[in-house]
Amino acid sequence: MIPMWKVLLKFEGSPQDELELEDVKSYFEGYLKIKRNYFDRLVKAIKISKKYITKRGIERVTSPNNEDWTLNPWLLLLLKENEKKMSFWLLVRREKDLSGTLIAIGPKLYADFNNQNLPDSKRDLKRLINFIVSYINKFDCLIILPNFLS
Repeated sequence: MIPMWKVLLKFEGSPQDELELEDVKSYFEGYLKIKRNYFDRLVKAIKISKKYITKRGIERVTSPNNEDWTLNPWLLLLLKENEKKMSFWLLVRREKDLSGTLIAIGPKLYADFNNQNLPDSKRDLKRLINFIVSYINKFDCLIILPNFLS
């Protein structure tokens, strides 16, 4: 059975919604570290593109073994590639040194594709992460932050 992370989303004035994302530990024999300068580039993309939006909405995060991980500095990137209309979800935990760690991916269709192409998944995920900040016109991106942040 594939380990799944659960993210409960709650936006003001909307009903709750729960997403399930697949743990990426098996792809990387651990988790993928994302350098600090990546997030600087993401912030720049948010500032210059109307297609990159941030919102608070992460109400709860639960690990595959049902531990509550809510009180961590999470980013949930919900992306849609504009040409092929493919969706990608990336659950990233920010670290104290302002780097990040890719923890889980979704939706199921994207995760299943990666599982079928496991030898190439690591490279493809790294490429996707870089494309998000390099080719901002190719994506619509909603970056969801925890509700507990002020």
